[in-house]
Amino acid sequence: MVVEDVFDNIFYPNLKEYIEEHNVYSAKVTKVNPQDSKIFPIIPVRLLPVTNRYNNLNYGEETYSFGIEIDIYAIDKTIEEIVEENGETNVIYKKVSKKMICDNICKMIVNYIKSNYHFIVRVTHDAPNMDTNVHRTLIRLNGVLDTKYGNDNLVIYPSLR
Repeated sequence: MVVEDVFDNIFYPNLKEYIEEHNVYSAKVTKVNPQDSKIFPIIPVRLLPVTNRYNNLNYGEETYSFGIEIDIYAIDKTIEEIVEENGETNVIYKKVSKKMICDNICKMIVNYIKSNYHFIVRVTHDAPNMDTNVHRTLIRLNGVLDTKYGNDNLVIYPSLR
């Protein structure tokens, strides 16, 4: 399947690398939605069901509507911050709220998506969560993958699905 291949080989690995390299909270990105985790923040990313549609009578051109769901789960965390004062380097420990962690990671992901892909982005900042100690932000992406230029030149554009 075309969308699954793009998700598994391009989108997910690139997003995972970007998030894990560019955040200060040691976030872990996974394809599996964890039932129980001791690692926070944790960011499960999954491909939602894909729908195909033929666009011409010879069935040569196909479009695939798809969605991607990104959950951000975080708890309050203490992080190290290096401060230089009067020529001295000091390490201070700063407590960061779970909501602020989710918001910062969410902004980072949305900026990455907008600069690299053409998806519709929907964000639920205070998504319902069973555990009150864990804050959850939900990002939903919707797009259409078009094969009209062949499988070597796939086009992705927004979908209002």
